[in-house]
Amino acid sequence: MSYKSIFQDCRDAFDWVHLEGDLKKITVENLEMYVQKDGRLPIMLDRIREHEKKTFLLTNSDYTYTKQIMSYLLDGNNRSWETYFDFIVVDAKKPNFFSEGTILRTIDKETGAQKIGTFIGLMQEGHVYSGGSCDVFSELIGAKGKDVLYIGDHIFGDILKSKKIRGWRTFLVIPELAQELYVWTNKKTLYNRLQNLYALLSDMFKNLDSTSLCMPDISSVREAIREVTLEMDLSFGMLGSLFRSGSRQTFFASQVMRYADIYAVSFLNLLHYPFSYLFKSPSMLMPHESTVEHDAADSAAEFGELVLRAGLGVKTVEEEGTGDQANGTARTSIAKNRDYHVPHLRAETPRRVTHHHDEDDSDDDGCGDGLLRNKCRTAEVQS
Repeated sequence: MSYKSIFQDCRDAFDWVHLEGDLKKITVENLEMYVQKDGRLPIMLDRIREHEKKTFLLTNSDYTYTKQIMSYLLDGNNRSWETYFDFIVVDAKKPNFFSEGTILRTIDKETGAQKIGTFIGLMQEGHVYSGGSCDVFSELIGAKGKDVLYIGDHIFGDILKSKKIRGWRTFLVIPELAQELYVWTNKKTLYNRLQNLYALLSDMFKNLDSTSLCMPDISSVREAIREVTLEMDLSFGMLGSLFRSGSRQTFFASQVMRYADIYAVSFLNLLHYPFSYLFKSPSMLMPHESTVEHDAADSAAEFGELVLRAGLGVKTVEEEGTGDQANGTARTSIAKNRDYHVPHLRAETPRRVTHHHDEDDSDDDGCGDGLLRNKCRTAEVQS
């Protein structure tokens, strides 16, 4: 049995439970057990609309199930749950919604059935729609690309497709993040031990090069790394961490970093931030940048030597001279090929702003890979 067949069996079982099984029936019969109600939810939705922003509900669930869940969460004070949203779309069939989509129809709220015919005209408040596509939906609501902040809890169906295909801003909800942060805070010493072991491993090869015939014995260090990695993984539970395996990030973590502009335990954490707040991720060094001692590489001569080793030509650098030089300076050539000349070893400091990287002014938000040039993420929107 291959991993592919195991995956397909599991996927078929999950789909059957959702589509044919009693999952939704049992859920609506025990809402207090399976659905967490939070009194801050209606407050958050009202504050968004108070700031002249529009809200929409986009779900794969049918209208009947959606109505029961949302009524439990939002109904109260003589107010219906539908009044918290400007637009409501059920049976969206994500992620297909973000590509070709389906036919957009209206829902009869009395029966929960789709009305016959294709919907034509502008979307109206108080109506519920079924199916559709992102193209049609964006045109009807008058917003596309970075104008939309989409909040979802499915990395593929919600976040990856809406970001990659449509260029929407994305907010990924990860409930497991609370446990991840708790374990990370209490077990940070294990990660530090792991980093020290990797540093020790690097030191064992420090004075060796391609002429070295005797290789160091690293078996004990590698065994220690495996032991610390296992201890770290078990700290998060039997299945390990959602984001990390030892010092390496999981595939899920890499997708979060690439496609989620913001991620948190709950989007209700946004209550503690002004709506004009700009979330920025900390600066990250690439591997070649993190291994360079910049203070030791400031001199132009050392820079020239690095270029020469790479097989490039740099003509000259000026440095203080001694001896019989009449003007007290000497030009030292470090290039074998004098046809190449670098007039400025370092770029001049810009004198005016040429581009704002925190703004995406592209008019083609819905084309290409849809990735935004600025990645405004935060590991946890703290409450």
